[in-house]
Amino acid sequence: MAGIYIHIPYCRKKCFYCDFYSITNFTNKNNLISSIIKEIELRSTYLNNELIETIYFGGGTPSVLSNIEINNIYNSIINNFDIAKNLEFTFEANPDDLSLEYLKLLKTTKINRLSIGIQSLFDDDLILMNRRHTAIQAIDAIKNAKDIGFNNISVDLIYGLPKMTQKRWIQNLDKVFELDIQHISAYHLTYEKGTKFYNLLKNNKLTEISELESINEYKLLLEKAKNNNFIQYEISNFCKENYYSKHNSNYWNNKKYLGIGPSAHSYNLCSRQWNISDINKYIYKINQQEQFYDIEILSDNDKYNDYIITKLRTTWGVNIESLTTLFDKKYVEHFLSKTKKFIASKHIISHFPIIKLSNNGILISDKIIEELLFID
Repeated sequence: MAGIYIHIPYCRKKCFYCDFYSITNFTNKNNLISSIIKEIELRSTYLNNELIETIYFGGGTPSVLSNIEINNIYNSIINNFDIAKNLEFTFEANPDDLSLEYLKLLKTTKINRLSIGIQSLFDDDLILMNRRHTAIQAIDAIKNAKDIGFNNISVDLIYGLPKMTQKRWIQNLDKVFELDIQHISAYHLTYEKGTKFYNLLKNNKLTEISELESINEYKLLLEKAKNNNFIQYEISNFCKENYYSKHNSNYWNNKKYLGIGPSAHSYNLCSRQWNISDINKYIYKINQQEQFYDIEILSDNDKYNDYIITKLRTTWGVNIESLTTLFDKKYVEHFLSKTKKFIASKHIISHFPIIKLSNNGILISDKIIEELLFID
C-alpha cells in the first residue's frame, strides 16, 4: 500500500506563519497542471506497482482548482497506478473557497475527505495570521459540506498564538467539537525562519507565549478531545474512531509515498526525493524532461532515525519485534538502552512489544527522540 501527494503551490495570499512553498501569482496555472500530469506519467514506476490507498491534494491551496482540473489530475493517477477500491482521497481547502456551489462541484469528483484550514474561530486571530476567511465563513463551510454529503471532515487549528488566552482556546475547541466533525489536526504556532511572524518576533513586534502557557493549552486540547470521544493517534492529530488520516499515517508507519508538484517530497524506503521549489523551473524541467528533483540515498542510520522519529509520534509507538526484524542488533540495543531512563521517569510507557510516549512524554517528545537517535 502507498500514497500519492499532489502539491498545489497557489495561495491567494500568504499566511504569516507559513513556510511551505507557495506563490500568489496564478499566471502559470494551466502549465502547472499540465506539468503535474506529465510528472505523474514520468513517475509511474516509482512506487514499484504498489496499490495506491490514498491520494492527498495539499498546498498551498488546492481549493483554487476547478472540479475539471481536479478530475484531470485524478484521471492521470488512475491511468498510471493501481488504485484501491476503498481509496481515501483528501482535499485541503480554505473556508472562503467552500461556497455551496463549489462544494457541490467537489462532490462530483472522487474526493471523500475534506481538510479545512480553520486555524481559529476568532476574526482577530485570523487577521493576525493574515488568513483570508472569517469565522462565520469557516462555520458555514463545515455546515454546508455536511449538508451535501461530506461525512469525513478534518479541520486544522493553531494554538500558542500571541495573546491567546486559555479561555479563548477552550472556546475554539468547544465550537469545533459542536460542529460534529470527524478529525482535528491541532498545531502549536512555530516561528519558522523566513516567515512574516518570524520577522515580527525578531523585531519585538510579537511576543511568544510562555512554555507554561503552551503546555496548558496542549493539556486542554487533550482533555477536550478525550471528553468528546476523540482518539489521539499522533501528537497533533485526533479523530473519532475509524477516522484517522490514512494518508498521513502512511508517513508515520514507514510506507512509500510519491510527491508530485513543486517542492513535493517522495519516499520509497531506500531514498528520499524532493522536487525543485520553483514553479517556473519545475515546469521547464518537466517539459524538457530534465531532472527536477534532488535525491538522498538513506544510510542504515538514516532509516533507523526516521523510523524512531515517526513511530514515536503515534499511539502505535515502536514495536520492538518489528524493530528487531528491520534493523541490525546495534540499533535495537541502542534503543532499549536509551529508553530505560524515560521508562523509569514515566515519560515512556513500555508494554512489550510496544514502547510509546506517555502524555507527559509527549510534552518533551523532541528531547526524548533526540536522545534515541543513532549518531555515529
